[in-house]
Amino acid sequence: MTLQDEFVEQIQMHQALLNKLVYLYADQTEDRNDLHQEILLQAWRSYPNFRGDAKFSTWLYRVGLNVSLTKLNDQKQRQSAALDETAQSTPSTFESDDQLRYVLQQVNTLDRTLIVMSMDGYSNEEIAETLGISPGNVRTKLHRIRQKIDKLWN
Repeated sequence: MTLQDEFVEQIQMHQALLNKLVYLYADQTEDRNDLHQEILLQAWRSYPNFRGDAKFSTWLYRVGLNVSLTKLNDQKQRQSAALDETAQSTPSTFESDDQLRYVLQQVNTLDRTLIVMSMDGYSNEEIAETLGISPGNVRTKLHRIRQKIDKLWN
Protein backbone atom coordinates (compact mmCIF):
# COMPACT_ATOMS: atom_id res chain seq x y z
CA MET A 1 0.00 0.00 0.00
CA THR A 2 1.41 3.39 -0.97
CA LEU A 3 1.74 6.34 1.37
CA GLN A 4 -1.05 8.08 -0.51
CA ASP A 5 -3.35 5.05 -0.16
CA GLU A 6 -2.65 4.87 3.58
CA PHE A 7 -3.39 8.58 3.96
CA VAL A 8 -6.65 8.39 2.01
CA GLU A 9 -7.77 5.38 4.04
CA GLN A 10 -7.02 7.15 7.33
CA ILE A 11 -8.81 10.33 6.21
CA GLN A 12 -11.87 8.34 5.17
CA MET A 13 -11.95 6.65 8.57
CA HIS A 14 -11.74 10.02 10.35
CA GLN A 15 -14.01 12.08 8.10
CA ALA A 16 -16.46 12.77 10.95
CA LEU A 17 -13.65 14.30 13.00
CA LEU A 18 -12.74 16.62 10.14
CA ASN A 19 -16.35 17.59 9.57
CA LYS A 20 -16.80 18.44 13.24
CA LEU A 21 -13.68 20.60 13.32
CA VAL A 22 -14.73 22.44 10.19
CA TYR A 23 -18.25 22.98 11.52
CA LEU A 24 -16.97 24.42 14.78
CA TYR A 25 -14.39 26.78 13.34
CA ALA A 26 -16.14 28.06 10.20
CA ASP A 27 -19.60 29.57 9.98
CA GLN A 28 -20.31 29.75 6.26
CA THR A 29 -20.42 26.87 3.78
CA GLU A 30 -17.69 28.42 1.62
CA ASP A 31 -15.48 28.95 4.65
CA ARG A 32 -16.09 25.37 5.75
CA ASN A 33 -15.09 24.04 2.33
CA ASP A 34 -11.95 26.19 2.33
CA LEU A 35 -11.01 25.13 5.84
CA HIS A 36 -11.61 21.46 5.02
CA GLN A 37 -9.30 21.73 2.01
CA GLU A 38 -6.63 23.57 4.00
CA ILE A 39 -6.69 20.93 6.74
CA LEU A 40 -6.42 18.10 4.20
CA LEU A 41 -3.57 19.85 2.41
CA GLN A 42 -1.63 20.47 5.62
CA ALA A 43 -2.30 16.92 6.83
CA TRP A 44 -1.01 15.51 3.53
CA ARG A 45 2.11 17.69 3.71
CA SER A 46 2.74 16.59 7.29
CA TYR A 47 1.80 12.93 6.87
CA PRO A 48 5.31 11.71 5.95
CA ASN A 49 6.43 13.03 9.37
CA PHE A 50 3.68 11.18 11.27
CA ARG A 51 5.58 8.74 13.48
CA GLY A 52 2.65 6.99 15.07
CA ASP A 53 3.59 8.04 18.62
CA ALA A 54 -0.02 9.16 19.06
CA LYS A 55 -3.20 7.84 17.51
CA PHE A 56 -3.85 9.09 13.98
CA SER A 57 -7.06 10.78 15.16
CA THR A 58 -5.12 12.74 17.80
CA TRP A 59 -2.51 13.79 15.26
CA LEU A 60 -5.16 14.76 12.69
CA TYR A 61 -7.10 16.72 15.32
CA ARG A 62 -3.95 18.67 16.17
CA VAL A 63 -3.22 19.42 12.51
CA GLY A 64 -6.82 20.52 11.99
CA LEU A 65 -6.78 22.61 15.14
CA ASN A 66 -3.57 24.36 14.13
CA VAL A 67 -4.93 25.15 10.67
CA SER A 68 -8.23 26.35 12.16
CA LEU A 69 -6.54 28.58 14.72
CA THR A 70 -4.25 30.07 12.09
CA LYS A 71 -7.23 30.82 9.89
CA LEU A 72 -9.13 32.37 12.82
CA ASN A 73 -6.17 34.58 13.71
CA ASP A 74 -5.88 35.70 10.10
CA GLN A 75 -9.58 36.56 10.02
CA LYS A 76 -9.36 38.50 13.29
CA GLN A 77 -6.49 40.56 11.95
CA ARG A 78 -8.49 41.44 8.84
CA GLN A 79 -11.59 42.47 10.74
CA SER A 80 -11.69 46.16 11.47
CA ALA A 81 -14.79 46.22 13.66
CA ALA A 82 -15.63 44.22 16.76
CA LEU A 83 -18.51 41.77 16.69
CA ASP A 84 -21.83 43.34 17.60
CA GLU A 85 -22.85 41.08 20.47
CA THR A 86 -26.24 42.73 20.76
CA ALA A 87 -27.19 41.30 17.39
CA GLN A 88 -26.77 37.74 18.63
CA SER A 89 -29.87 35.86 19.67
CA THR A 90 -30.25 34.37 23.09
CA PRO A 91 -29.46 30.67 23.31
CA SER A 92 -33.07 29.75 24.07
CA THR A 93 -34.03 30.47 20.45
CA PHE A 94 -31.59 27.92 19.03
CA GLU A 95 -31.93 24.26 18.25
CA SER A 96 -29.50 21.76 19.79
CA ASP A 97 -26.54 22.20 17.38
CA ASP A 98 -27.04 25.93 17.34
CA GLN A 99 -27.10 26.05 21.13
CA LEU A 100 -23.75 24.33 21.16
CA ARG A 101 -22.42 26.78 18.58
CA TYR A 102 -23.68 29.70 20.69
CA VAL A 103 -21.96 28.40 23.81
CA LEU A 104 -18.76 27.73 21.89
CA GLN A 105 -18.77 31.28 20.55
CA GLN A 106 -18.87 32.60 24.12
CA VAL A 107 -15.62 30.93 25.18
CA ASN A 108 -12.06 31.35 23.97
CA THR A 109 -10.51 29.05 21.40
CA LEU A 110 -8.66 26.81 23.86
CA ASP A 111 -11.81 26.35 25.95
CA ARG A 112 -13.79 25.60 22.79
CA THR A 113 -11.31 22.92 21.83
CA LEU A 114 -11.40 21.39 25.32
CA ILE A 115 -15.21 21.22 25.24
CA VAL A 116 -15.32 19.57 21.84
CA MET A 117 -12.59 17.05 22.58
CA SER A 118 -14.24 16.16 25.89
CA MET A 119 -17.62 15.74 24.20
CA ASP A 120 -15.96 13.56 21.57
CA GLY A 121 -14.85 11.17 24.29
CA TYR A 122 -11.15 11.97 24.36
CA SER A 123 -9.55 11.20 27.72
CA ASN A 124 -7.91 13.98 29.72
CA GLU A 125 -4.55 12.44 28.84
CA GLU A 126 -5.32 12.49 25.10
CA ILE A 127 -6.54 16.08 25.31
CA ALA A 128 -3.42 17.04 27.25
CA GLU A 129 -1.17 15.38 24.68
CA THR A 130 -2.95 17.06 21.78
CA LEU A 131 -2.91 20.53 23.32
CA GLY A 132 0.47 20.32 25.03
CA ILE A 133 -0.82 20.88 28.57
CA SER A 134 -0.92 18.63 31.64
CA PRO A 135 -3.87 16.29 32.37
CA GLY A 136 -4.41 18.14 35.66
CA ASN A 137 -4.65 21.41 33.76
CA VAL A 138 -7.21 19.80 31.43
CA ARG A 139 -9.36 18.75 34.42
CA THR A 140 -9.14 22.22 35.98
CA LYS A 141 -9.97 24.00 32.74
CA LEU A 142 -12.91 21.70 32.00
CA HIS A 143 -14.31 22.33 35.48
CA ARG A 144 -14.03 26.10 35.03
CA ILE A 145 -15.55 25.93 31.56
CA ARG A 146 -18.52 23.97 32.91
CA GLN A 147 -19.02 26.64 35.58
CA LYS A 148 -18.89 29.35 32.92
CA ILE A 149 -21.43 27.51 30.76
CA ASP A 150 -23.74 27.10 33.76
CA LYS A 151 -23.61 30.88 34.27
CA LEU A 152 -24.46 31.44 30.59
CA TRP A 153 -27.59 29.31 30.88
CA ASN A 154 -28.78 30.76 34.20
